[in-house]
Amino acid sequence: MKLKKLRRIALLATATAMLLAACNSGAGRSVDSGEIVVPEMSSEDLIVSSLEYLLQEEELAEEAEESLEEEPQDVEEDKNGAQLAQPRQEYEPEENEAVIYYGHAGSYDLKREVIQLEEKTAEELLDALSKHNIVSLDTKVLSFEEKEKAGEKVLHLELSRAAGEYLKTMSREAECIIVASVVNTFLENYEADGVYIAVDGKPLHTKNAEYAEALPKCTPEELLERIALLEELGVAEEMQEAGTGDAQETETAVDEIEDM
Repeated sequence: MKLKKLRRIALLATATAMLLAACNSGAGRSVDSGEIVVPEMSSEDLIVSSLEYLLQEEELAEEAEESLEEEPQDVEEDKNGAQLAQPRQEYEPEENEAVIYYGHAGSYDLKREVIQLEEKTAEELLDALSKHNIVSLDTKVLSFEEKEKAGEKVLHLELSRAAGEYLKTMSREAECIIVASVVNTFLENYEADGVYIAVDGKPLHTKNAEYAEALPKCTPEELLERIALLEELGVAEEMQEAGTGDAQETETAVDEIEDM
């Protein structure tokens, strides 16, 4: 903005010098229009008029820039009356578009990308995810269904054995990125509440966790927490069976998992 103002000031100075030169060279002359003689404006009046016009243009340009830079946000008040700025709504895909989520090792932040698809199918979504190494190229969709359960829309996605083999080569962190990417991609595109993921007819089971329940939209960090709680639950149950555990700790771990 400072550079723009400096350029405009220079433009005003140049225009002023040109007007002064033109007015000095033509001072004292008049324009003969035949019957009526129209006196020219004095050099001072001409300069003032021109500068006023340029300044008006400057103000209009600045107002236009400010209106472009300002993006209105929905404002909501908290319980104390303070205004809270709401986050900008994400772009909603059209009929021939779909949304995919993917991430990279070293970061738990998932990227959201809108892509073009001739037809939105489970196979097409999986193919798009494979281009970002979320699933292997040889992973196939064996079956895909949409069902209603207790008033919620739940997806049933069954993948080929290659999906399980691919996840076995991943670290715990990479696994959570992959699972969260698949879950969020399918839930957003089909506007569902949860998705069951199966591999070759059985619930997805890896070296880190077993995903027997329908997964809601989640982040990789939330999946990591879920795996950690499942491990605690497993240890607590083993200790309880051995007579050295606390039943209350087991119930607490179950409640925390169900709340996720």
